Amino acid sequence: MSKIVYKYCQNQADIAAKALPKFTMSKYLDDAPLARRRALAAEFLLNGEGISEVSRKARLSLPTVSKYKDLVERGGADALARLRIHGGPSRLDDASQSWLVSTIKHSPELHGYPGPTWTISQLRELILRRFGVRFSPSHVGYLVRGYGLAYRLTYSTSEKASSATAHKPQSDGYAARRKIAAKMLLDGDSVGHVSKALNISVRTITKYRSMVVANGVEAVEQLKASGRSATLGPEALKWLRATLEGSPMAHGYETELWRNGDVQKLIKERFGVYHSSGHVRTLVGKLGLDHRMRPPKLRTENKRLTINDETLAWVAATVKESPRVHGIDADHWTNGRLRTVLHRRAGVDYSRGYIWEIATRAGVADLLTKLRS
Repeated sequence: MSKIVYKYCQNQADIAAKALPKFTMSKYLDDAPLARRRALAAEFLLNGEGISEVSRKARLSLPTVSKYKDLVERGGADALARLRIHGGPSRLDDASQSWLVSTIKHSPELHGYPGPTWTISQLRELILRRFGVRFSPSHVGYLVRGYGLAYRLTYSTSEKASSATAHKPQSDGYAARRKIAAKMLLDGDSVGHVSKALNISVRTITKYRSMVVANGVEAVEQLKASGRSATLGPEALKWLRATLEGSPMAHGYETELWRNGDVQKLIKERFGVYHSSGHVRTLVGKLGLDHRMRPPKLRTENKRLTINDETLAWVAATVKESPRVHGIDADHWTNGRLRTVLHRRAGVDYSRGYIWEIATRAGVADLLTKLRS
């Protein structure tokens, strides 16, 4: 490792840490040049800090920090220092960017949008309309922060609802928490911190983080309300309770206890409503009749025993490579693509949920995306 580069990273990190009080550091970093945030990231990675922490502290996206970590591990700080500061050539010339900066500083109402501040979706639409260029939500956010205008962004839902969210029930009490979680993740807060602050499971927050990285805050805001509205009324539930308290044999089933599939079929035939297996078991539990159901089959551990340290190391190395190396015509890893290559290696068709758990244990869940080639 170059001592000069290391000393430069260390000096830049010290300057950034001492220049402003701690309570203004996060606001400062939002508007800091990429070179400064990259120097901070290099320092934190050299100190052995995790990707999520570095992302939060240096105000960089998780995929970017993951790429930096890979570069530092393979080529030291020199490899990171050789990166181009501004990435690829801009698709907006100087005059276009000057117009955009001026536009963001002024009210959206001048361009027909409601509210005193801008949303990512409004700016995306305006850029497409004005310049014919379609940017991703994350890139629009990057541009605004690069101009030092992050304070002009808001995530207000007062704008006209999209077709994906127009049918959302007004009683969706979790919508506000999902929105807050997405904003916290966009600001670089760790999954653990968001989970604890909002009392949402780590697995759910991890899913939100992948959605935010791929498609911005709007992707989380467009999620449907959790659960489903009740389709069986009081009379129907009364009939179902009385039926489940009786013997399945009275309905032609040759068992002493009810099976999940039998109850599904019974509800379908009687009320014309289909419920998933999970919802049927939830419904029976709310009726207090779990004891009338056959217990589910015990989950075998044979599959899980195949995921040892060697396999986890293989998964970590595989996801850091291009999918094309493994015969997949794509540029990004997804849950399904990792599932395919694991099936080839281990001969086991793992569930999507367990694939996510494997990726998390291997430390590469951040690299899985919902993007398609």
